[in-house]
Amino acid sequence: MKTVLISIKKQWWEKILSGEKEIEIRKSAPKDIEFPFKVVCYQSGKGIVGHFVCECITKSNLYQYFESRSCLTVEELSRYANLNTTRKDQCLFAWIIKKGSTVAYDRVFDVKTVGMNRPPQSWCYISDFTGNYVSYSFDNESYGSTYNNTEEALKEALEEIQSFEKYDYDNVPKKVYIGECEMFKPNLSSSGWDVIEAAICQADDEGFGEWDEDYLSDVTKEQREELEGELDAVFQKWITRHGFEAGFYKVNCYDTYNYVNGKLEKENTEQ
Repeated sequence: MKTVLISIKKQWWEKILSGEKEIEIRKSAPKDIEFPFKVVCYQSGKGIVGHFVCECITKSNLYQYFESRSCLTVEELSRYANLNTTRKDQCLFAWIIKKGSTVAYDRVFDVKTVGMNRPPQSWCYISDFTGNYVSYSFDNESYGSTYNNTEEALKEALEEIQSFEKYDYDNVPKKVYIGECEMFKPNLSSSGWDVIEAAICQADDEGFGEWDEDYLSDVTKEQREELEGELDAVFQKWITRHGFEAGFYKVNCYDTYNYVNGKLEKENTEQ
């Protein structure tokens, strides 16, 4: 699933979270993108706070059609659409939020976690964001599926524990560990010398002999880093295009929850 990062004000993010706001209004929309797609939300002045899934986009200048679901009046929509123009009928794009898809992350992430120095003015494409993923384990060794936040993971863990109780299994779990998942993300950010060496070896293999003796020997650090940055950009696009994102992870830290009287209660200590 392709991913888009948007900048959004606190009031609108809260309305999306509550379900009151069903469409996000923008002056433009992604092109050549398959639906549905993930929309990661950067709250202005705060950081990356969550995401929703956009199931389709509607383009129109019939502002009354968007009014109730966008939490904006016709006058506000018209003003936004036609700002800095002499027209009164500019089209807007309504990003339709899939019902039940909105997720608030356990913590706020800096925009640099998606490889950017500053948030977009409106929206931009990014690689799939996985910084929020967590998983659960009953022994702090075997972790399984990933979840969008702790709430989702705890709900699934509790249902599994209750199924153990229902069927009278021995050794019903008494603890649940919620681990933060660091997904593996391949990159070519340190492969510059490998590529340069491969080019030199190619010259040798193809019989250029002494003529290739000093070939690429004067590449500077800045030039190598430039090469690595461009190689990695192409590599990441290739991974996204073909869906080769890694599905495995490691857990570096976790929280512990105790199963008490049918509920999961968090321990005070953190690892």
